[in-house]
Amino acid sequence: MTNHLFELAGNRKTETVIPKSKKKWYQGKPVVSAAILILIVLGCLCAELIMTKDPTYMDLLNYNKAPDREFLFGTDTMGRDIFYMIWYGGRISILIGGLATVISTFIAVVVGAFSGVAPAWLDELIIAVVSNAITLIKNWSKISGTSIANIS
Repeated sequence: MTNHLFELAGNRKTETVIPKSKKKWYQGKPVVSAAILILIVLGCLCAELIMTKDPTYMDLLNYNKAPDREFLFGTDTMGRDIFYMIWYGGRISILIGGLATVISTFIAVVVGAFSGVAPAWLDELIIAVVSNAITLIKNWSKISGTSIANIS
């Protein structure tokens, strides 16, 4: 008879461990979203190479036209092709976003470097000024009803 109260160490059944397969480099990453974004950016930057019409040309014979083969998104009240205007307008948006990023990064690096070498009292003053500026911007955007991204 065997006593089930006691077991010998090492006498247990071992669990079978299934080796984990290595993750592919693209798993868990937004590859499709990145590809679409790259296509949009390239389309905006290369708009004049791809497009056949001038987005500012006013074709008064085709004003307020519904979307068709010639005008993919239709035309506005002055006959301008909306599809081409969107691609050319994207270039301006990319330029504004890039400039805003470069300028804000430059300001942050300069203020951060100055704050890093400044005396403690001046460092605390800079932190207070920047924190109050961010709070004022957030409150102003809430009061005015405009939407801004999180600033933190």
